[in-house]
Amino acid sequence: MVHDEQYWGAYVEETDSYNFKPWFEHVKPYLEEADLAIGNFETTVAGEDRGYTGYPLFNTPDEIVEDVKYAGFDALVTSNNHSLDMGAQGLERTVQMLEDADLDVVGTYDGAPEERHVIREIDGIKVAMLAFTEMLNGMEGPYTDEEVYNMIDVISEENLTEAIDAAKADDPDIILTYMHWGPEYVEEPSDYQKEYAQFLADQGVDLIIGSHPHVIQRAEYLESADGESESFVVYSLGNFISNQRLETIGPDFEPNEDGVILNFDIEKDHESGETVIADVHYTPTWVYRHSDTNDTPFDYEILPVEDFQDDENLPADIRERLDRSLERTHSRLNLE
Repeated sequence: MVHDEQYWGAYVEETDSYNFKPWFEHVKPYLEEADLAIGNFETTVAGEDRGYTGYPLFNTPDEIVEDVKYAGFDALVTSNNHSLDMGAQGLERTVQMLEDADLDVVGTYDGAPEERHVIREIDGIKVAMLAFTEMLNGMEGPYTDEEVYNMIDVISEENLTEAIDAAKADDPDIILTYMHWGPEYVEEPSDYQKEYAQFLADQGVDLIIGSHPHVIQRAEYLESADGESESFVVYSLGNFISNQRLETIGPDFEPNEDGVILNFDIEKDHESGETVIADVHYTPTWVYRHSDTNDTPFDYEILPVEDFQDDENLPADIRERLDRSLERTHSRLNLE
């Protein structure tokens, strides 16, 4: 996410431009080593003429696109509750800007889509990616149901079944579905999230990745109703980068500073055709916000927590916050 304070901090007065690259320097090696790095892009790039804004209606400077690409991302999920913040034109321009940067865009469209999944083939392994959102913050109001359907993938059993069946027709080895769902700031998944996770498992989705709560929620394996397959779900990956934190929304919201890079090792036996998720592991992250004046503009950095826990260049209170973050993350993502 890109709140006001974040793009203020990224502004470079000498060139009248924005530089978001420093956010990603410490996690760039983790993203680049992945064969396929996917992230949730929860803003729009609707253009300077629309005015740059953060919450509640997000529109971020165009430089974010190339800087996300620089960070190592290959694909971005764009179906979320802020997709229509700048209306249909903002949504369409966002898709076009990301695609022009050679990023796969999953979940929104600049025209009626022929298909709703994106296929990436890596070393003979075909991964089908889909993405759906539970809500659009009421921004869908000016549009007909058909117009919304042609712009963005919204959660319903009918929409999910249709899209998953179409993905299966391309014979993927793995189906990955992002779900933007659940109440904000709640550490346990809701009944809605759990019911739809099981629905996706029953449909044969292999990997189910959640976002929107802004805090990390638990992960688990789900068996399909017919007992023939198993799916992995993580209900929420927290905040990778945002301005939601202890200083801005209060001490009870310190978990909003936590995020995680989730890693899947996928293996295929090319003789039998069997594909398995061989391993799931994760890299805990924490958003470091700092300023020489302790006021705007702030600099932001995503820190891999375990790389910086003992870094004596960081203030002692920050190292303590890193320790608390790591403890929270491990308590919620016990994958052993």
